Amino acid sequence: MPKRLLLWLTLAVLAAPTLALAGPPKSFLKGQATQWHVFELRADLDFQHAWDAVFDILINDFDLAMVLKDDGYIRTEWLYSYGGRYDHEYRLRVTACFTPDKRNLRVKTEAQFKDGDNWLLGVDSVLLTTLKTDLMGTVGRTTR
Repeated sequence: MPKRLLLWLTLAVLAAPTLALAGPPKSFLKGQATQWHVFELRADLDFQHAWDAVFDILINDFDLAMVLKDDGYIRTEWLYSYGGRYDHEYRLRVTACFTPDKRNLRVKTEAQFKDGDNWLLGVDSVLLTTLKTDLMGTVGRTTR
């Protein structure tokens, strides 16, 4: 009986670091401040078409928490499954806001990883790169 207990404890100790190393995805950049990325809209694109394009891009991967079309503002719900797997300790969201003149779109992404009782703040490089590419291909002229 003591040998079996010792074996079980040894396996538990060896498995613990593997579980603890799961951590956030490699795309999580801890401590990176979320910042607004500005996209100048194409000259041939009116606000209605730009709004529809941004809305369609975000609704493909996210549920929307707040949509204020008259103000040109969209914020998504926290997403816990970006990349194809559910993870209750890692979440992402996007905020998009058109400038008052409706000629520019400002976008920021946020990522958080739960470490114990605290959420570590950062950004997800894959989400940011994908979103920037999608927006430039549909509504953008230049990025600043």
